[in-house]
Amino acid sequence: MRKFLCLLLCIGLFAGCKTSTKASEQMMASYEGYYLSVQDNERFQNGSDYYRISGELSQIADGSYRYYIFLDSPQIAMYDVVMLAVEDDIQFEDAEKMMPSIGVFEKKDYSLVPFQTRVTAGYVKGLVISGECAQPSVNLKLMVEWRDQSRKNTVREYLAFTLDGSGYEAEGNTETQGDAVNE
Repeated sequence: MRKFLCLLLCIGLFAGCKTSTKASEQMMASYEGYYLSVQDNERFQNGSDYYRISGELSQIADGSYRYYIFLDSPQIAMYDVVMLAVEDDIQFEDAEKMMPSIGVFEKKDYSLVPFQTRVTAGYVKGLVISGECAQPSVNLKLMVEWRDQSRKNTVREYLAFTLDGSGYEAEGNTETQGDAVNE
């Protein structure tokens, strides 16, 4: 009987590890797909009509710089939001670190609905991602994806801007390169 219970326990542990590994592989595949979509995109905006994007950059004690990118003030309902920033056009194959993201690796979905906040249900006031860089200025390309209320239609926007010590705040949907891309 003990051997049988021990065998069941071992099988359960191996099955759990396999499931966890498969989930991790799926998340990494999603991360790579989002990263490559930013890398391959040719049309970027510097703001959006649907939300506000802003950023801050400051020096930290070790001499490097930490930046924060804020998405808030939704003008429409945005469900299952995903954000990913790519620094200085670093190609996926050359990236030595994970780029800042939200909605890719989390088990919980984040949604922004105007004038509604209920964090326990995933309805947040805003989202923030952060990263570190060695220089006092960083060129960022950002992908923001969300679903509409029916969760059947997906919108994806690509933004590009430079963030330095004076910060960044987008001024609506003005193009920096080409047109907006919605998928």
